[in-house]
Amino acid sequence: MFARILKNGSFHDVVGYVTRQFHDPKEYTPDTWRIIGSDNIFTSDYAKMVQSFEAIHGFMPGKENPAGHISISFDNADAPRLTDEFMAQLAKEYMEGMGIKDSQYLVVRHLETEHPHFHIVYNRVNMSGKAVNERNNFKRSDKVVKALKDKYGLTYSPLKEKYEQKKPVFKAKISAAIYGCKSWDEFTRRLACAGIDVKFHDDHNTGEHIGVKFSDGDITMNGSKIDRAFTYRRLNNLFELNRKQGQSRAAAPTPQPKVRVEYTRQNTSSLIENVAEATIGAIGNLFTLGPGFDPEEQAFQNAIKKEEAKRKRKSRKI
Repeated sequence: MFARILKNGSFHDVVGYVTRQFHDPKEYTPDTWRIIGSDNIFTSDYAKMVQSFEAIHGFMPGKENPAGHISISFDNADAPRLTDEFMAQLAKEYMEGMGIKDSQYLVVRHLETEHPHFHIVYNRVNMSGKAVNERNNFKRSDKVVKALKDKYGLTYSPLKEKYEQKKPVFKAKISAAIYGCKSWDEFTRRLACAGIDVKFHDDHNTGEHIGVKFSDGDITMNGSKIDRAFTYRRLNNLFELNRKQGQSRAAAPTPQPKVRVEYTRQNTSSLIENVAEATIGAIGNLFTLGPGFDPEEQAFQNAIKKEEAKRKRKSRKI
């Protein structure tokens, strides 16, 4: 048993798909599908079913894409047990576990495929005119499916087991590849080295990328199924942020390291100080009076020198 929560849409589109209104009637004949369960829906024809849903949606006309859509598939090993009644019971218990209560629904079984499966179409506006609580519906779905498989002994699909085993491997490789990544090209090259290919889902009208999935050649997973952080929009925003931060760092001036020089005062005198002291000491000695100096003797000698000088001047005049 494996549940897929599909894209919500209008009742015209979703009901039309499950009842094969838009398929080739030669290939999809009335015996390739049948309604096996419903509540508060006129099931006589396609138009009455759509009108029944839209009448309740009128309580909340602003609710976009009001038709919820879920596909539930089974392993071929369980095929002998899968009567219409048993499938309808499983659909009802699944919706109760998902919190889809007091709301219109339609259960349609498809018979043309290899694996047994059915589709649930439900009104996202309940009979009280309030929105159905769909918070954490992906995680909740996994828990409800596991509980039903354990309760009824349904087969755990080998493909599902392989999917769950590889999911953490994909997550680890993608988490490593996005570190500091600035573009999808860089991201794609990094993952290619890890054995993972990146594929895009494009808008049919604009051709722009709107989704991303990853493949190892054996299993392909949507980014949102691996982790909600791996949607195309969130990854694109992350790469843009990393690119802007890289440009900001490149434009900012490189800070110069601050160097602090500390001087240690030496206790011993430097060579220059020693030379200066020696020079000053030598000059000072010129003005130092030596031992045995007599002031009176010096005055007498000076007087004699003056008298001799006077006599020499007189003799020159004569």
